[in-house]
Amino acid sequence: MNRVISTETKVKVMQESLSLSHVAEIAERYGVSPGAIYFWFNQKVKPALGEVLKNDPPGPEAKPRPEEPVTRVNLDRPGGCGQCGGTRIWKNGTYWVINWVWLLSIGWLVGLDKLAIQRWRCAGCGQELVGVARQRQAEARQAWGQQVKRMIGLSRFKLGLSVRKTQILVAFAYGRWVSVGCIQRQTQRVGRRAQAVLERLNSCRQKAAHFLLYDETFPKLGQRAYSLGVVICEYGLIRSVRTLRRKAREIPDQLRQVVGEHYQPQYCLTDLEVTYAEHLKRSGLCLTHLRDSVHVMRQIARLFDEAVKEVTLDVPKGLPHKARQKQRQLKQRLLRKHLRPLLATAFKAFAPGYESVCGLLLEGVVSQLHDPRVILQTESVRRLARRLERFAKKHGPTLNTLMEMAMTEGTPKTTNSLESKNALFKPFSRMAKSFRLATGEHFFAGVALMENFDVKSRGIHQATSAIQRAAINLDDLGATDFFSAVGLDKPQISPATFTI
Repeated sequence: MNRVISTETKVKVMQESLSLSHVAEIAERYGVSPGAIYFWFNQKVKPALGEVLKNDPPGPEAKPRPEEPVTRVNLDRPGGCGQCGGTRIWKNGTYWVINWVWLLSIGWLVGLDKLAIQRWRCAGCGQELVGVARQRQAEARQAWGQQVKRMIGLSRFKLGLSVRKTQILVAFAYGRWVSVGCIQRQTQRVGRRAQAVLERLNSCRQKAAHFLLYDETFPKLGQRAYSLGVVICEYGLIRSVRTLRRKAREIPDQLRQVVGEHYQPQYCLTDLEVTYAEHLKRSGLCLTHLRDSVHVMRQIARLFDEAVKEVTLDVPKGLPHKARQKQRQLKQRLLRKHLRPLLATAFKAFAPGYESVCGLLLEGVVSQLHDPRVILQTESVRRLARRLERFAKKHGPTLNTLMEMAMTEGTPKTTNSLESKNALFKPFSRMAKSFRLATGEHFFAGVALMENFDVKSRGIHQATSAIQRAAINLDDLGATDFFSAVGLDKPQISPATFTI
């Protein structure tokens, strides 16, 4: 039986066995000093007995391991388990993913690149751990998706590109195709959020606005017959966009909804549509209804043109048709020549500097049309005088109010800014054909919100946006630009993500 003997026992046995005998003879034989032999025994042999006689494992001595070089795999190894606190981390295989860091930075240049990701697992609890490389790729993938969503929003609501063109643009910029369904869903999601932001405008602190401008536009939507109701204020801020089918109910609802705690206008400025007055009455809002001066001028010019076209010829019926037509054209040219100064006087009533005498000038034009000494009294001229008199009587009080207010700086007397918004929506109506009624409204709301945050590069509103001109409190709104308003903030990427 092999008995394990301790090192201390071995040392004592050897010290008693190694007795110094015949030291003088040995010293004389080898020519050394006896003192040297005693010195070697006491200072060299005896201290080394413990090291020589210790119990070592069998076999050759183990060779020292070389130091591992610092590699990306070593740096990627997690320091410990977050669940059990263990430090024994095992490799658990690898898998291949798209290199999202390259795709986010220069994916358009190098295309798709694959990267091997090492899996790690805790030896104690079996929990799968996430390495540094995996974290970097996850952060880059999330940032890439956010950037793609921002590009879809810009392409759809600013550039007016179709789904297919948006798909090509994303593939060109980031080297990866996005499905048509993804672009459609993202468009609808952004539209719904934009609609919610427009509904919050009336509850945000802002500069006092006294005008509500309302108009309808009729997008080209094929067989789908509905109009688009648009509300803005005098600062050009689009406050509401709604698709309308049952106007008698939906227009009053839209007018009531747009007025809120911080937006309480006093005047409603529209064109000459006769139903707007009734819609404003049904809404229950105590607003003074004013008519746009540009549309008034167009109606007056239309009345003068109709008077020229309705001229009749009092000549014998025996004349040939060609001769009668020649006589009628001559009479129309003469009448147009006589009516031109009166039309110029009517237009002068709306020119700057004549605001206080607008009604008087229109009355003067009517009286001149009745005077035979000024113009020939034909049936068409008398009809023109009656129509213009009736028109001035109907719109005279509101026109006087509007023109007197127009002398104050910043007060609108036309709906030109609203007409420009309607012209903005028409190019986007081609894309709205693919949406239903509700989702089409959300789509136009996204276009409106993009226009509100758009900083103009030229014109009278250069270097400003409608949000800035209306002084909307961005803290109340909860957004600083279009993308933050619809939940597409710029992705926050740490510099370590792009470390090579």
